[in-house]
Amino acid sequence: KRQYPLILWHEGNIPTEHQLYVLAHEWNHDVRFIDISRVFRLPRTIKPQDLAEDWSVGYRLMCRFNSYYIWQYTRAFDYVMRLDEDCILLSSSDDPLEALSESQGDFAAPFFTAESHRLTNRTLSAFAQKFAAEQGSNVANPYNQVFPYTNCYVTRTAFWRQPEVQQFLEAVRHDPDSIRCRWGDLPVLGVALNLFASPDKVYRLSAMQYWHGSHNKTVDPDDPSST
Repeated sequence: KRQYPLILWHEGNIPTEHQLYVLAHEWNHDVRFIDISRVFRLPRTIKPQDLAEDWSVGYRLMCRFNSYYIWQYTRAFDYVMRLDEDCILLSSSDDPLEALSESQGDFAAPFFTAESHRLTNRTLSAFAQKFAAEQGSNVANPYNQVFPYTNCYVTRTAFWRQPEVQQFLEAVRHDPDSIRCRWGDLPVLGVALNLFASPDKVYRLSAMQYWHGSHNKTVDPDDPSST
């Protein structure tokens, strides 16, 4: 079977002996440990006391990394597949990266869903509508609550590095509410897809199942109730 490079993001907290242990037990021969601690920190303009609600700083920075910085760190790749550390891929009828490439798509995920975080829904929705209006976008509602479940997806990286997409992601990154209000990568990436992707280039991955450990459930695109 085809092997792809396996990238493990970390904050400089995986010691060499642990990396060697993983390498000794991993069947993939191209495993890369990438230290992202340089960007995994609060901006100097934001203090811990500024943060709304009780979400951890690490969670907020994880959302920020997966919304913006990940596209800088994956420049060497044409396509990437994300699978979070609390997820286990159970089955797939085809190679999702190959399928996306062959379809000339930009993005695919097993499931699309609404954002449930009320503070994000209130603040990011207003931000998205304002941004769309200022850009003269003809998208009626970029915050339409049809967003990809981002703990597992495949995408064409060049889509995210387009100037107009980068402009939006930069605007999100520089808005204090993105950290203060804990804007997740699920709605941020979802809004970007709604604003800039052709609908025919975004689709659901069929016949893929994975276990989402932190939610203690199986995600199955053929069974929406599974999420």
